[in-house]
Amino acid sequence: MSYNTNPFVGKARRDAVWEVKTKKLSCAEAATKYGVHRTTLWRWIKKAPSHNREYIPTLPSRPKNHPNQMPQETVGRLVELRLQLGRCAPIIHAHLLLEGYKISLPTVSRILKRKGLVRKKRKAKYYTPLPRPVASCPGSLVQMDTIHYVKNKGGRFYLYTLIDTYSRLAYVEYHSKLRQKISYEVIKTAQQKFGFKFNTIQTDNGPEFKDWFLFALKRNHIALRHSRVRKPNDNAHVERFNRTIQEECFESRNPNPRTVKQELNNYLDYYNHNRLHLGLHCQTPTQFVAKVLI
Repeated sequence: MSYNTNPFVGKARRDAVWEVKTKKLSCAEAATKYGVHRTTLWRWIKKAPSHNREYIPTLPSRPKNHPNQMPQETVGRLVELRLQLGRCAPIIHAHLLLEGYKISLPTVSRILKRKGLVRKKRKAKYYTPLPRPVASCPGSLVQMDTIHYVKNKGGRFYLYTLIDTYSRLAYVEYHSKLRQKISYEVIKTAQQKFGFKFNTIQTDNGPEFKDWFLFALKRNHIALRHSRVRKPNDNAHVERFNRTIQEECFESRNPNPRTVKQELNNYLDYYNHNRLHLGLHCQTPTQFVAKVLI
């Protein structure tokens, strides 16, 4: 059946077939009447539905099967390996090559997706960005971060650091685990030591500052603001404080977990009460915040 884009050709085919079936015209007579070859009309009769007078549409000219399509045997083995191993496309591709099948990695990925055997990626939760508050008073914007250390004999420990961007008062705690609950407890302890309430906490997108941490702060009327991904300059104050601790507090690059707590307590006392800051007009953080809170 030749390809035709005329929207009424389906109706013309139906009428020609109908005249042959009902008016008892021969194929040659009907073909002459409608201006087609009798073989063409005979093909219309074969394709026409027998129960009603539906139009006979133009079928697409494309082939049903691609000449270079993947053999069904290979596709079946690919699906079988996916269900059996549950591995990713590169691993399945390697197994197929070892078994002697000729197939490329993009073809494996495409077939897995077509068969619905690819896990759907979870969409990341989107939170409306909180405008960055102006550090106009103590507690208006507090930045928080963690420093990761690897022990010499294996394992890790973490320093939870926190600094008030207005007064430069800082606090740090040593812990052996990375937990959202620990992050929240550090904030509660810092508020008690500083003597003023925190309004906004700004952190990076680490696992210790996720949903539970957000809801815990909300219950205490504290807003949480995340910095932009791969933009450490958003947390410039706490990042600089982290470097200061590593350069001034510890004698070696890898502090001793047995003495790190005592070293941190001694250094925090010096940092908050005796260390002069250019950003505070050569005052200590405690001197600066004492004048503000009076």
